[in-house]
Amino acid sequence: MKKLLNKIIVITLLLASYTWVSAQGEAEFMLNPSSTSVSQGGELSIEVVLKNPESQKVISARSWLDYDPMMLEALSIETDDSLFTLSAPGEDNISASEGRVKIGRSNITGGVSEVESVVASVKFKVLAPYASTTTIGFYDYQVSELGHTSVNIIDGGFPLNILSKAPEGIQLQLNPGGTSAPTATPDPVPIPTPVPIPTPEIGGGLSVDLARPMNLKVNTGPGGYADLKWEAEMDSSRAGFNIYYGQTSGQYSRRRSVGDVGSYRINNLTSNQTYYFAITAYDNLNRESDYSDEAGVIMGQPLSSTHPFEGLLNRVIAQIPQQPQNGPLVGWLAFSAAGLSGAMVFGRKKQKIKITNL
Repeated sequence: MKKLLNKIIVITLLLASYTWVSAQGEAEFMLNPSSTSVSQGGELSIEVVLKNPESQKVISARSWLDYDPMMLEALSIETDDSLFTLSAPGEDNISASEGRVKIGRSNITGGVSEVESVVASVKFKVLAPYASTTTIGFYDYQVSELGHTSVNIIDGGFPLNILSKAPEGIQLQLNPGGTSAPTATPDPVPIPTPVPIPTPEIGGGLSVDLARPMNLKVNTGPGGYADLKWEAEMDSSRAGFNIYYGQTSGQYSRRRSVGDVGSYRINNLTSNQTYYFAITAYDNLNRESDYSDEAGVIMGQPLSSTHPFEGLLNRVIAQIPQQPQNGPLVGWLAFSAAGLSGAMVFGRKKQKIKITNL
């Protein structure tokens, strides 16, 4: 019964948080292609455009794109004309194996407040030999800033996603007027003799084999320490983890390598300063996995954790006072969908929350 009540409380709080996020002002992503009709071998550019009608100061824009690598080849990500001048760690790259363009950009000179601006431009080449259609869309939109499609401002010292709905993708016509793909099954193709895979050279870089760490959580307390814990799949090739951290979201000025463990404490951090953390796995060749999701906390203020330990979260939930049966459970405390939790955060934002009976 207690577990069910806790779930109801969390769901109620998240729904209330959605109302709050929507009230912050809406931003919008759109894709602007140089052409929507291209033949095999032809190239096109697609601009990722940010519309910011309320001219809020956007500090980061994340827009991962999905595409079909059998139909298109992603050639490059161009950001020379972008006002978002800094790439996020592990992003601004193309993964043909996933069919994904990973765009993550930030601005640290006060934010981008233009009503309309270009985040990046992606160049594609058409591979499909037949008349067909294909879609380019946005990947993993979430109401919080934890998804892979978000537009973030700083509000009360914390990132807040102002992209209030999932952006729409675009459809391209490939080889218009050409012949359609044959439906008959072709004759079997002889399987060639396997070629031995060469041993990789020693040196750093991204390992496609190592899984990224998951569920990074952070706690803090008096004395300027941060306790981190995370989860990772069992992997005999993994040698340990790299902990990246710094005082700006998406920018990590320090790295600490630890063994194949699931938790770690970092001491001697500055009290009342915000720190952001992300983790990668590494192997014996010093190749690294993708970054984990980012977690942040204000040193010495446990309730400021963006991803608190479960024990802390349960203690905070337990402090919610009794409410009338016909009233919402959001009058005293609200959590954003991003996980920015606790009385301190709520105290800064509660005047912006529109309480709605559910």
